[in-house]
Amino acid sequence: MKSITHKSVTWHHFEENDQKTVKYLDEKFDFHPLDIEDVESGPQQPKTDFYKNYLFAVLHFPNYNKEEKRIHVFELDVFVGDDYVITVAKGENHRLLDIYDQMTNDGEFKEEIMGKSAGFFFYKIIDELTDSCWPVVRRISTQMSDIEDEIYSEDTSTGTVWRIALTRRNLIRLRRILNPQIVVMASLVHADKSYLKKSLSVYFDDIQDTLNRLQSITLGNVEVMNTLHNVNESLISQRTNQVIKLLTVISVSLLPMTLLTGFYGMNVAGLPFVDKPNAVWLIFGVLLLMVAVFLAIFRKRDWI
Repeated sequence: MKSITHKSVTWHHFEENDQKTVKYLDEKFDFHPLDIEDVESGPQQPKTDFYKNYLFAVLHFPNYNKEEKRIHVFELDVFVGDDYVITVAKGENHRLLDIYDQMTNDGEFKEEIMGKSAGFFFYKIIDELTDSCWPVVRRISTQMSDIEDEIYSEDTSTGTVWRIALTRRNLIRLRRILNPQIVVMASLVHADKSYLKKSLSVYFDDIQDTLNRLQSITLGNVEVMNTLHNVNESLISQRTNQVIKLLTVISVSLLPMTLLTGFYGMNVAGLPFVDKPNAVWLIFGVLLLMVAVFLAIFRKRDWI
């Protein structure tokens, strides 16, 4: 557990929701058993539960894994009282640790975010984590630009299909994170409690505007990726048709030769030109002429 106290506000941060954390919260604070159960259990849906003396909130934020190139959900369970903020992390997010380290080393920053009230400090934490969504959105936009360049170049391959599917999956996950978060933020905008003053609504409304912009960009990216997916499928289909067309032309061109070899391969007496060895060149000449005629017809009809 990491703890910082400044003036009348104390921040307790737990990096895991293990049994030690759950036991500490259950013994030191008078939280509702259902809230303790939500902290102890696995991922929960974003929500806000307002009580007389405290707020319990479940928040989701995107966390981009560089190695997997995928977005994972980072869940933060928060308790807010009159003089404390308790955060329990479920997953990895370096931004919270950066805030803690900056507060430890920078007194002015500590005063800026903790010097007013616990509710304002709660807002600052959400604001910092919401702003950390922008690099994730920009990273996805960069991936989309690379995919677009790849699709319209000659370097497209089966890997392109995988990258399109991965990017679409990231966008779907980002939408699933942002949509419930907007609903949660709306409830905070209208809150009026002793630990969350009505005067803070303008700050939470600013976060809600940021989430709306993130959602609008994400929805636009979803449409772009759907278009790129359709274009890539059309190009793959066109290349497949070209290959099938080429194979068909080769098969039809070789058909006269196949017919001839099958005809003369029969063990039947009296076949034409059997007793004239030099006639084979004439036959091959006629066959080549027939192939040339077929190719000319195909080219005239724009089949090749």
